[in-house]
Amino acid sequence: MLPSSEICRRAHLARDARFDGRFVVGVVTTGVFCRPICPARTPRAENARYFASAPAALAAGYRPCRRCRPEAAPPHEHGGVGGETLHRALALLDAGFLDDHGVVALAAKLGVGTRHLRRLFAAELGVSPAAFARSRRLLLARRLLDESTLPVTDVAMTAGFGSVRRFNDAFRMAFGQNPVAARRQRRPSSAGVTLRLRLRLPYHGAWTFAFLRGRTVPGIETATGTSYEREIAPNDCVRIDCEAGALRIAIPAAAVAQAGDILARARGLFDVDADSAAIDGHLAAAPALSAQVAAAPGVRVPGVWDAFEGAVRAVLGQQVSVARATALAGALCERFGDGAFPTPKVLAKADIAAIGIPRMRAGAIAEVARRVVLEGDGWLTHPDALRAGFARIRGIGPWTAEYAAMRVARDPDAFPDGDWGVVKALGMKGAAARRWAEPLRPWRAYACMRLWFSTTSAPVREHPRHHESSKTEIGTPCPSCTR
Repeated sequence: MLPSSEICRRAHLARDARFDGRFVVGVVTTGVFCRPICPARTPRAENARYFASAPAALAAGYRPCRRCRPEAAPPHEHGGVGGETLHRALALLDAGFLDDHGVVALAAKLGVGTRHLRRLFAAELGVSPAAFARSRRLLLARRLLDESTLPVTDVAMTAGFGSVRRFNDAFRMAFGQNPVAARRQRRPSSAGVTLRLRLRLPYHGAWTFAFLRGRTVPGIETATGTSYEREIAPNDCVRIDCEAGALRIAIPAAAVAQAGDILARARGLFDVDADSAAIDGHLAAAPALSAQVAAAPGVRVPGVWDAFEGAVRAVLGQQVSVARATALAGALCERFGDGAFPTPKVLAKADIAAIGIPRMRAGAIAEVARRVVLEGDGWLTHPDALRAGFARIRGIGPWTAEYAAMRVARDPDAFPDGDWGVVKALGMKGAAARRWAEPLRPWRAYACMRLWFSTTSAPVREHPRHHESSKTEIGTPCPSCTR
C-alpha cells in the first residue's frame, strides 16, 4: 500500500532508493510526477501529491518527469495473498487481457470477485484495473519513443494500441504533445528497455523452450524451461522470458536502437503470430493427432534467430545427432567466428571441413555462404526460393531443404515426409506420409511438430539417415544408424 504522506515526504527528502518503485510524487505547480530519488528540487509539502504507482499519477493528469523517468522505475513487489493476485493480474494486463475482455472476465480469470479486484487495485496501485492498463500502455509507449528507434506506428502496436490514431489521441491527451514531438525531445536512458510481445493463446511454451534448449550453442545462447538468452555483442545479451500470455524481452542499453530488429527475430523464433486455435482445430481432425491436440494445445514451430545461421546449422545437422550438430556449430563459432556465429564472407572462403565434417558438406555450407554474399539472405526467407536454392547445391538433400523451409523460411506447410519422427509416429513415409498429411494443408509443419511431440515427452533430436535424415528421441540412437 501507499505509505503515509509523512513517510513519503521523508523518503523523498532523503532520496531514499529503497522507496523507488513504492510511490511517485506529483507536483501540483508543474503537473509533473517524479520518483522519490529524483535529483530535481523537492517541492513544498503543500504542492506534493503522492501516488502508489506511475499509472495512478498519469491517470490523475500528471506527466512523467523527463529527468528521473518514473516509467522506468523498478517494479514494487506486493506481498501476501492480495499481492499474489495482483501479480497475476498485472501479468495478464501486460499480456493485453483487457484488450479483448472486461474487468469482470479478468476477475473471473483470477478467481476473485470484481469488487474485490477493484478494491485491491485501488488500495495497492491507487487506480482501477482499466485505468492502470491504459496508463501502463502510454508509459511503455513513452519509453519506447525515448529509448528506441522504432517507427511511431510500431511503437503504437507494441504498446498495445489498436490503431495509430487511437495512440496519437491518447498520447496527446496524456502528455500534451504528439508522439513525434515527444521523440524529438527524447533523452535516451543509460539503462536497457523491457518490451512485451503478446502471444496468441493457447501457447505451449514448455515445448518451445525445451526444443530450443536442446539446440543452444554454448557461448552464443542459453535456454531454460521458461527463458532464452542470446548474445548480440560481447557482454550484451537479449533475455526473453515466457510469462502469462506474453514474452518479456529485456534489451540491453547498447542494443536499444535495434529494438525493432530484435522484436522481429523474437517473433520468428517463438512463432508468436501463429493462430493456434485455428491450427489446432484443423489438425484435430486427424485421428493420429486429435487426442494430443486436446491434451497439449498450442504447439508451435520454433524458428531461428538468424536466417543464414539457421541454414548453416540445418546443413551441419545432416547425418549426425542434434548433440553433434550443436557441438559442430560451437566449433564453427570458435574457429571462424571468434565466439560469435561466423559471417557469410568468412565461411565463403573458410576451410570448413577442418571442424570435422565431410568435405561435401563443408562445400555445401561454403556455397550457401557465397550465395548470401552475392545475393543477400532474402532467398533463405522465402520457402520456394530456399528449396530451389538448396536443390542446386551438391551435398544438400530433400530433408534438409524441407527442414530449413519449415524453421528458416517459416513455411507453415513444410513437411519432411522422410523424417524418422514422422515415420515412427505414422508407420509410413514418403508418398504415403504425404497422402496422410494432404488434408492438413496449409499447416503440415505444425502436424510435423506434433508428430515429433507424440514420439516423446521430451523434444526430439535430429538424426539424419545416411542418405537423408530422421529424428531420434533424446538419448536414443537412431535404429537405422549406430553412429
